[in-house]
Amino acid sequence: MKRIGVFPFLEKPEAVKVAVQLIGLLQAAEFEVMMEKASAERLGRPELGVLDREAISFLDYGVVLGGDGALLSLARRLYRREIPIFGINLGHLGFLTEVEAKELELAVKKLQAGEFTLEDRIMVSAEVTRGQERRACLVGLNDIVLTKGSFARMVRFELLIDHFFTGQLAADGLIISTPTGSTAYSLSAGGPIVAPQLSALVLTPICAHSLFNRPLVVGSNSEIEIKFAAPPLEVFLTADGQECLPLEAEDEIKIFTAPYKTRFIRFKEKSFYHILREKVQQGRL
Repeated sequence: MKRIGVFPFLEKPEAVKVAVQLIGLLQAAEFEVMMEKASAERLGRPELGVLDREAISFLDYGVVLGGDGALLSLARRLYRREIPIFGINLGHLGFLTEVEAKELELAVKKLQAGEFTLEDRIMVSAEVTRGQERRACLVGLNDIVLTKGSFARMVRFELLIDHFFTGQLAADGLIISTPTGSTAYSLSAGGPIVAPQLSALVLTPICAHSLFNRPLVVGSNSEIEIKFAAPPLEVFLTADGQECLPLEAEDEIKIFTAPYKTRFIRFKEKSFYHILREKVQQGRL
């Protein structure tokens, strides 16, 4: 019996109804459904609330109910385990969520029959050190972003790639995105759209006040280092816009492709370019 973790974003009004329907379909298809305690209790199914840190390691699949943001969060939570995941879209048209609510029954049948493909997406990781001490490590499916805080003052920092000095920037920040994240914050800051199957990182300055104000694409094996050239008043490092770490002047940041990938379950033959065209036609890009 395959184990599947169900992760509903219950702040969505329709999430409860769809989650109850999904659980019924999965159990009828002889999946072992597992949930976190709080979510299971809110759905009136406390017996399913068995997912903890240890139990997550034994999942065969994961499914999230929500939008792209909920899927980004799940991808970071399952980091290091590479558990195949997919999303039930309860938000707007997105690049990541795979299944619409009306397609639940078909998706469960295909999952049961193994009629799906797996699509690997690279993740980006950032390690923050102060002196010889490692302060934190963040990981993102979309991006790692260095950004100024509430003060209207640019951040001045040195950029090194593969230990070679690349330049000094004065900007509101810097976005380091994966191909998955190239259609998110990076795109709004003027970055390129990168096909998701490529292995690369995109560096996109935010409102740069320097000659280096163009995006830069580097290989997935590159290491990016950031050191502050002047003490910042207020600056943060974020992962997928969901996790945030305040930085100090003496902090150094190393950014690189994470050693593990997110594995998406794909039931359809709808390509990245099909979704891209839909978003362009709807004026979403």
